[in-house]
Amino acid sequence: MDLLDLQKLSDFDFESLCKDLFERILGVRLEIFTSGPDGGIDLRYIGPGREKVIIQCKHWMKSGRSKLFKHLIEKELLKVDRLSPTRYILATSVEMTPAAKAKLAREFHPYIVNESDIFGIDEITSVLRDHPDIIRKHIRLWLNDATILEAAISRNIIRRSLHLADDVKDTLRTYVPSGNLRQAMKLVEENHVVLLSGPPGVGKTTLAQVICAHYASKGFELVEVSENVEDIYRVWDDNGPQIFIYDDFLGQSSLGDKLYKNEDGRLLSMMHRVRREPNKRLICTTRGYILEQARQRYERLDRENLNPLTLLVDLGTFTLEEKAQILYNHVHWSDWPMSVKEEFAQPETYRPIIRHREFNPRALSTVFSVPYDPDQGTPKSQVMAILNDPMVVWRHIFDHQLGDSERRILILLSSMGAESSVASLEQAFLECRAGSVANFRNGLKVLDGTFVKVAATPYRRQVAFANPSVDDFMLAKLAKEPDWLQWILQNPYSFDQVVHLWDVYTGPCDVEAPVKVNLMPHAADLERAALATLDRRETATYDRAGRLVVCLWIAQELALSDLAQRVADRLSVQGSVYDARNLGDIVHLIRLTHESRHSRVRALHESVKLEGLTALFNRDRQEYGLFKAAMYALQLSSFVDPLVKEEMVQAADEKFKVVLDHHLFDSDDLDSSLLRYGLDYVRQYDDWQERWPMASDLMTHPDLESEDGEFEDSDEAFDVDPEYIDGNAYLIMSSLRIENGA
Repeated sequence: MDLLDLQKLSDFDFESLCKDLFERILGVRLEIFTSGPDGGIDLRYIGPGREKVIIQCKHWMKSGRSKLFKHLIEKELLKVDRLSPTRYILATSVEMTPAAKAKLAREFHPYIVNESDIFGIDEITSVLRDHPDIIRKHIRLWLNDATILEAAISRNIIRRSLHLADDVKDTLRTYVPSGNLRQAMKLVEENHVVLLSGPPGVGKTTLAQVICAHYASKGFELVEVSENVEDIYRVWDDNGPQIFIYDDFLGQSSLGDKLYKNEDGRLLSMMHRVRREPNKRLICTTRGYILEQARQRYERLDRENLNPLTLLVDLGTFTLEEKAQILYNHVHWSDWPMSVKEEFAQPETYRPIIRHREFNPRALSTVFSVPYDPDQGTPKSQVMAILNDPMVVWRHIFDHQLGDSERRILILLSSMGAESSVASLEQAFLECRAGSVANFRNGLKVLDGTFVKVAATPYRRQVAFANPSVDDFMLAKLAKEPDWLQWILQNPYSFDQVVHLWDVYTGPCDVEAPVKVNLMPHAADLERAALATLDRRETATYDRAGRLVVCLWIAQELALSDLAQRVADRLSVQGSVYDARNLGDIVHLIRLTHESRHSRVRALHESVKLEGLTALFNRDRQEYGLFKAAMYALQLSSFVDPLVKEEMVQAADEKFKVVLDHHLFDSDDLDSSLLRYGLDYVRQYDDWQERWPMASDLMTHPDLESEDGEFEDSDEAFDVDPEYIDGNAYLIMSSLRIENGA
């Protein structure tokens, strides 16, 4: 425990910590008091023999010892004289030397009974080491040190893991443990896997990061999945404890984000594998409507009972006290002026905020992440405005405070999926004739830290939206201002832009995703954009086959004959199907050419099927290729010769029996990948449990005992003056009152 730990505590955090600590030291129950003009008391104990103990908590790390001494002697001593306690204890986050203690003891005689009643930072941290349960209770005390997370990701395995340490550190400043955390931790401990579901802004990602930080502090290596489940397989360490965080694992705005990656089978396999391993954890987040959409679209996800692993993150579980703590933390750690922060200590300011029906941590994070602007109204009105309309902050800045270059950078980044390399974004900016290199670089500097965050990886500089609400706002701009959408489509840079806009267009539109980009009026521009970027391989994530799949869907949905004709030209080239990087794209091409209304595309179906089935059944020569081939034979049963399918399935069935026996009797010598693909294969059958009952234990793991006491509800309650109708909420918010000299 070092000085950095206490420095990350807010004033209220420090007082709460001291309450728990001195209750343990003194063996009594302490009262905690609000800040106010009377002052002089932070913690108090009145004993049966008229003994009165007062504990003063001074979190003055930034001000230093000299200012603290001046304040104590000139102001606090007068209050202590008036209160006349039998014992006065001082707890401070300032370092105290023996000489300093002796001086304070003389000044506060006879109230300071002994110099040992003066607790500086060294004494406090020393006592804390003897009481790890108190440390565990105060989450920011032990999870705020970036070195824990930096050590956990020291191998730089996944690109975005490099930034996760800073993200978690910021998250923990404002995070307040709630019932959601306790439920999530219970699921993780019991199942090793948890799916955090819910609408945007309720704190799914925040909750996932806190869980990951908890395990990182226990020695787990932290890996952020940036692409798909294969990231996990690439870094899997049988012997080392690992926790994997897969944020928006089914896509950010629609299921289409993951549609072409065959994530359903691989994800289920990974979940089952993690559940069997005592030293592995997997945390996934998704918006509720996307999870439901995935269940409707993917039969295997629908068959799998994910309910025991799923937690609906609900803001309704927050108590009034927890909402006050969330608001307090955002205000305390913001860069708003101290005089403005103090206004939130008043009930007339904080009460309507914490009681607002749309109270939302993301909205608070948004409003307090931008500089305070007195021209936008009172502090209370600015927070209430964003609760009433989460887009109001970004709308004002975008429309009135940004230049044309900055706005175009944001529109481009939105069209590219909310994240890009700086180099690609700059090239897109130049090719769209949005301005010069200097315009781009200066504009990016203006945006960095507010709308976007720029971070360096070992390979390149990445830029992404700083907040999910920015992404939502930019999509709203594209949806409601067609000129921006037209500008993108008429100046396309990458085929990925076409894919992303198509995903947004085909995605759902409901209370959780109220914005829908309508591409119908722009069908001609979309077709031209797709044609212009179809062959630009250097700017696309998808290979040629993947791009052809997207184009076929667009052409089919919007009846675009020129685009369908171009796809037909590409499909007629030998090898265009066989060489597909993603075998799942071959499955789509076989189905889409069969269903196409375009005569030339439909005429190519037989050749596409022949080349595609040849690739699916013969290209993978590894031992587990048989399982993959049999899976595709079942998925494309209407296109496969029945005798070929029967022969392939029979061979795969026999192979799995051998693999299963090998696992049961000689598991140390078994190729785990072979077993994984075998399990993927058998799950194609609804009756797999009857066919292979001995495989059941591979799909789940035995229940594990939860660790006691780490995230339990506290039995303690603050003793608050009953005249305050907000109870503990008033106690928390009143801690924002300014103390002169602090």
